[in-house]
Amino acid sequence: MWIPKNCRHEKFSVDKLQRNFYGKKLVFLGDSTLRGMMYQVMEQINGTLSAPKKLQAFGDFAINSNKTRVYFNYYRERQSKSTTRQIGKSWSDLWQLLKRAQPIENNRNTVLVFGGAEWMRSAHLEYLQTKLKEVEMQNIRLVFKSPSMGFWTWHSSQPRSAKPLEAVNLRKYTVDVLETARELGLDVIDTFHPTVSRYKEFRWGACACHYHSMSNANPEDSKEIHVDGPINEAVSSILLSRLSTI
Repeated sequence: MWIPKNCRHEKFSVDKLQRNFYGKKLVFLGDSTLRGMMYQVMEQINGTLSAPKKLQAFGDFAINSNKTRVYFNYYRERQSKSTTRQIGKSWSDLWQLLKRAQPIENNRNTVLVFGGAEWMRSAHLEYLQTKLKEVEMQNIRLVFKSPSMGFWTWHSSQPRSAKPLEAVNLRKYTVDVLETARELGLDVIDTFHPTVSRYKEFRWGACACHYHSMSNANPEDSKEIHVDGPINEAVSSILLSRLSTI
């Protein structure tokens, strides 16, 4: 069982979340696991959620009576090393997302949450901070989400699942990149350790990397959906708790 070490994360009511996120912009760059967290965050802030179940492109949402804006761009690249081209591409995709989210306040009212599969490395984090300073966005709040077990969860019936040594290597990579993120002053959301310890709640499917699923929340409105999954809810609540602090 996974329990946060030496800390406790408060879970806020919808009313308090709506006050905490009044006037904020939340910008998400990542894969479908981060999209699941984003949807959970939107649902908790808004009380309800209307969004496409599978968004693999740019998304722009107004929640909290239009007082909170949320932006998303789907980005998934598994990279074995940090080449100049790979680092440049991740910034290019992020810059396109930030331009769509304009105007942006260069302060903590703007929150950038990024990460997902094994594509964000230490060199990316340092390069990201340099580029944000160049475009005068160095004061926005940065939150790095680590990889979860996802594709690396081993299962005898799933040929795409990882072997134990691959999971060990992923843990080493995760620990290293999280340490770099903390050293650079970023907020971090560790989704690796909770998903390792709760691997039985992994939901195999077409994408085969989720700890959440989507269901219809309102029989009379097919667009209103609900995010299911205790792991996704836990890490999303940690993110909301972290962002609700100064």
